[in-house]
Amino acid sequence: MPYSIFEKKCSSIKNLLCLSVLLVSIRTTAQVKWDGEAGDGQWTNPANWTGNSIPAEDDDVLLDNSMLAGNYTVSLPGGSAAIVIKTITIMPAAGNNIQLVLPAINTAAPAFTATGQGYGISIGNGGIFINSSATAGAAAIVVNDSFRISNGGLYVHNTRSAHAALVTVLSASPGTEKGMFKFDVPGGGYTFASGGRTYGTLIFSAAASGGNQVFASSAAHPLVINGDLLIETGVAINLDLTAATTIKGNYQQDGGVFNLASQSNNNTVFIKGDLIQTAGDITETAAGLPAIELNGNTHQNIRVAGAVTGSIDFRVNNAAGVSLLAGLSLPYTLSLVKGIVHSNGFLTTLKAGCSINADSTNKNSFINGALRKEGLSAEGHFLFPVGKDVQRWMALKEVTGNYTVEFFKGNPGTLATTVGKGIHHTSSIEYWSVQAAAPPAPAAKVELSFDNVNSGGVTDMAALRVSQLVAGSWTDAGNDGTTGTAGSAGSVVSHPISMFDTGTGYFTLAGSDAVQNPLPIKLVVFNGELLNDAVRLKWTIANDWQPAYFDLQCALDGNRFTGISTINYIPGDNVYQYTVTQKPAGSLYYRLRMVEKGGSFFYSNIIKVDAGTSLPDVILVQPTVVKFSANIVVSTATSGNFRLFIYDADGRLMQTMNRWANRGNNIIPLQAGQLAPGVYTLTAGTPDGKISTCRFVKV
Repeated sequence: MPYSIFEKKCSSIKNLLCLSVLLVSIRTTAQVKWDGEAGDGQWTNPANWTGNSIPAEDDDVLLDNSMLAGNYTVSLPGGSAAIVIKTITIMPAAGNNIQLVLPAINTAAPAFTATGQGYGISIGNGGIFINSSATAGAAAIVVNDSFRISNGGLYVHNTRSAHAALVTVLSASPGTEKGMFKFDVPGGGYTFASGGRTYGTLIFSAAASGGNQVFASSAAHPLVINGDLLIETGVAINLDLTAATTIKGNYQQDGGVFNLASQSNNNTVFIKGDLIQTAGDITETAAGLPAIELNGNTHQNIRVAGAVTGSIDFRVNNAAGVSLLAGLSLPYTLSLVKGIVHSNGFLTTLKAGCSINADSTNKNSFINGALRKEGLSAEGHFLFPVGKDVQRWMALKEVTGNYTVEFFKGNPGTLATTVGKGIHHTSSIEYWSVQAAAPPAPAAKVELSFDNVNSGGVTDMAALRVSQLVAGSWTDAGNDGTTGTAGSAGSVVSHPISMFDTGTGYFTLAGSDAVQNPLPIKLVVFNGELLNDAVRLKWTIANDWQPAYFDLQCALDGNRFTGISTINYIPGDNVYQYTVTQKPAGSLYYRLRMVEKGGSFFYSNIIKVDAGTSLPDVILVQPTVVKFSANIVVSTATSGNFRLFIYDADGRLMQTMNRWANRGNNIIPLQAGQLAPGVYTLTAGTPDGKISTCRFVKV
C-alpha cells in the first residue's frame, strides 16, 4: 500500500532527526588538532585549528606535531575569557616541545576547564602547561576527572591561584614518576597542598618571585613523591606535617632551606633514591624531632655539600648500602639501622652533641671508612662502628676530646715489627687508627673488639692485650677488662691513654703469652697482575691453615663485589692461582672471601688491576629534560681529570668545562638557563682520547 502524504512527511522528519542525532554523535567525539596556520599562536583564532573552528565544549583537543612540525607555543585568551573543552592532550614528537600558556592577563576563575572522563588534561614527554593566571585564591584550572603528567611532561604553577583540587586528581599511575609539577609562584609566601597528595616529580622554584620564595605546608596525612624532589636556589620550604613524607626518587637541593619541622612534630622524610645537596640547609626550627631516612632498595648516594643543622635524626636503613660523594657532617643523631656507609675517602663527622645509634653486633651496618666525633667530655662510652667489609667496631671509654677513628684490614707489622715489654706478638691482619685533635687534651681508654672469624683467633681472655704503637714499637696498653668469650666475639679495654697523635694513634690486638691468642696469619699474600689480555691473581696461605674454599670476587668501584669463581682448598697446597681471561677495559678490583669449614669466613685485602685510564665510564644528565638546571653524573672506577663539552643539534660547541672526578659517582651542576631550547649532546673526554656521551633536552 503506498505511503500517504502524511506518512511521507513523518518519514522525512524521522530521517532528519536521525541525521541530527548522527551529527551530534559525531560532534561529541570530534578531535580538534592545532595546525597553527594563522601563525600567531592564539587559541581563539579559528585559523589555527583543523576545520578552522575553535574547540568547543564537547571537543577533545590535541596539540602535537602531526599538523605543525617543531616547537611551538599556544596562548590561551586573556581578560575574563574562560575555555571549556572535554579533554586536552599535549603530545610533541620526540625531541620537540609544545607549550600551552594561560597568561597573566587572564582573570577568569576558572579560566580553563576539562569536563571529560579519564584524563581531562594529559601532558606527554616534551609537553609544557604554564599556568600564569592572575586569579588569586580561586582555581584557574579545573579538571573533572584526572590530570596526567607523563614522564618528561611539565606543569608550571606560575600563579597564586588555588591548586589543591588539581593535585587531588593528579595521576600516580606508572609512567608519571618523572612527570614534573613545578611551583614557581610570584609574590610572597605560598602554601602548597601536601596531606594525602601524590606527586610525580615535584619542583620548587623562586624565579618568579625574584629569587626568594617561601613555601609552607601543614597536614596530618602522608605526602608521597613518586619521582624526584627538586629544591632550586632561593627556595625555603617549611613543613608542619605529622605524617611521613616519602620521596621514591632522588632528593635534589641546589640552595635555600628545607625545614623538616617548622612546628612541634616528628615528621620523617623517607628517601629511596640519592640525596644530593649542592648547596643550602636541611634543618628544623621548632621543638619537633624529625628524621631523614635513606631506605631504598638499591644502592644510594649521599652528597651533602651544604649543611644539615638542628635536631635531625639522620638514618641509614638500606641493606644495599650507601656511598658518600662528599663529607658528611651531622649535628644531632646518626642512626645506622641497616647497611654499610661506604665513605669513598670522605669523612663522616659527628659534631659536639651528636650521638650515634648503632648495634655493635650487626656486622653489616657500619662506616666503611673514617668516623670523626667532636666534643666528647668525660663521656663514659662512645661507640665507633667502623670496619672494612664487615664491622670491626672500637669504642672510647671515660673519654674527653675530638677523635677520628678508622679500621684497617691489613698487617700492623707494616707500621712496626718490634714489640715492647709485656707483648709477645700482635695481630697480623688488622689495626685501628685513633687520631685526636686538641683542644681539649685527649684522654680515653681504648676498647678494641675481636671476632674469632675476622680477628685470627682469641683463645685466652687474660692474655689478651690492647697494643699501641709508640716510638716505632708495639707497646702494652693493658687489659683493664674484657667482654664476650674466647673463641667467639668480645672486646678488651686498655688502661687510660693520653697520646693519640700521628706516631701513637695506632692500636691492635696482641697477646702476652706465646701459646695463647695466636692471632695467626692465615692469608700470607694476595696480589694480581696484568699479563697481555688477561689478569693473573695469586695468593698464598699459611701452611697449617685448612679452609673449605675461596670465593674470588670482583668490583668496578672497589665497593660492590660480585663472585666470579669458587676455588676449592687442596690439602697440602698453600699457593693458588687463577686467571681472568678477559682483559679489563679500565681498572678492576679483586678480593678473596675465604670460607672456613665451619662456615665462618673473612676477606682478603683488596687489590686493583689497572689496564689504563678508565675515566669516564658512564656519563648522564638528570633529569634529561632541563629547564634551568640539572646534574651531570660521571661514574668512574678511577680518579682523574676530564673535560666536558656541550654541543647543539648542529654540532656547534656551546660550553666547555674542566673537571676532576673521584672514583665512584660524581655530581656536577649543569646551568642550562642560557641555552636555547633544543637537543644537546654532552661529551666527557680524557687526555688520552677516551670519550663518553649522552643527550639532554633544554626546554
